[in-house]
Amino acid sequence: MHFFKYHFNPGTYLRYPTGRQMTRGIKFLVNAFCTAILLATALIVIHDLAFDSETTKKMRAENALLSYHQPTLERRLDGIEQTLTRLLKIDKTLHTKLFDTAPGTISQSTIDKERVLLASAGDFRSIIGSVDRRATELVAHSARTNAEFGATLHISREKIETLQSIPTIQPVDNTQIDLLVSGFGERINPFHKGMYNHPGVDFAAPRGSAVFATAPGRVITVKKTSLAAGYGNYIEIDHGNGYVTRYAHLDAVDVRRGQRVYKGKVIGSSGNSGGSVAPHLHYEVIKNGEAVDPVNYLLEGLSSSQYSAVLSHAAAQNQSLD
Repeated sequence: MHFFKYHFNPGTYLRYPTGRQMTRGIKFLVNAFCTAILLATALIVIHDLAFDSETTKKMRAENALLSYHQPTLERRLDGIEQTLTRLLKIDKTLHTKLFDTAPGTISQSTIDKERVLLASAGDFRSIIGSVDRRATELVAHSARTNAEFGATLHISREKIETLQSIPTIQPVDNTQIDLLVSGFGERINPFHKGMYNHPGVDFAAPRGSAVFATAPGRVITVKKTSLAAGYGNYIEIDHGNGYVTRYAHLDAVDVRRGQRVYKGKVIGSSGNSGGSVAPHLHYEVIKNGEAVDPVNYLLEGLSSSQYSAVLSHAAAQNQSLD
């Protein structure tokens, strides 16, 4: 195809393209080039619309996974936030109770679930970094708090031994808190009906009920008698640090003098031996040679309401069983 027309010059015997035809040819080439560019662009757009690139495929798959797992992610984020909030409240309560002051300020910003779920890779790394810094802050605060607890609540070995020697459990299985029928102090004597000083407490336990050592210690007295007077069959245990416990009117004795016993060990069974009007356990706590009110020591394993019930039973002015 010829785009140009030529003019013959007889003088030079040469042909020259006419100017008008040259302009028309250039326009044709420009139009053809532009058309080619438009067609190429259109083909690229159509390809992008019709076919996904590898990157697009990965993004679509990632979005599908996020949509599928979003409820689970939301529940986990809720759980994390609730746990952090609960720990902060517990820390504040303990710190206030032990030190009478509020703890230092800790960041309590909540986790933005929508931000986490919709974050790009870069934003997600930023969020993780923020959570990591907050976790580090909590760990550091916990370490400081534990150090303060340790300095404030430090207990020496001697004090631990003293605490372990205190008789703190009930000597019988009194889960319903109704077996303690007579308390410490002035009570009515069941034999002569006059007032006398009752040196312990009486548990109305049926004959054969298990009797427990109320603290670890060494058996120092085992007494067995058939006389219908006094303590009858009884055991005394030395717990150290001035504490001795006495278990009287027993039916059976299951330990020997000099034996080491642990807290909660069965040492015998309740009965009606000695000067007793009904099967029961007479229990005493002796501190530095003097009888003290056992109710003040029966704290372990009882709720505040249960201990209040024990105090109420012990305070009743009634007749003892021995």
